[in-house]
Amino acid sequence: MDKNFKQTSRAGAVAWLLQRISAVILFILLLFHFVTYHFLTQTRSVSYRQVLERAQSWWFPLLQFAFLVTALYHGLNGIWSVLEDYTRSKFWRLVWYGLLVTVGVALLFVGTLTIVKLYTMKLA
Repeated sequence: MDKNFKQTSRAGAVAWLLQRISAVILFILLLFHFVTYHFLTQTRSVSYRQVLERAQSWWFPLLQFAFLVTALYHGLNGIWSVLEDYTRSKFWRLVWYGLLVTVGVALLFVGTLTIVKLYTMKLA
């Protein structure tokens, strides 16, 4: 590979550190997600109505949004790390980067719409 490691070492170190930090945050949010959805219910399975009831509080959508953003960052940063290691051409790195940003923005938009829709729905 004709990669200039001096050029990417600082950005790579920051990306590595942020990947580890996002993993810890993601683990904590995942534990909260499991406890909220699966252990704080009176029934064996979670119903749509129970999710809507929880979504009406102020804290639930915020934590779901934090979970969404952290999962997207962690996943896309991991994919980018692999692609950057194995892609030699600057053109293809730019193409992959643009594709990952586009996918990330699209998933963030759809996920945020879902969270907002759940928060704004009225219980019948």
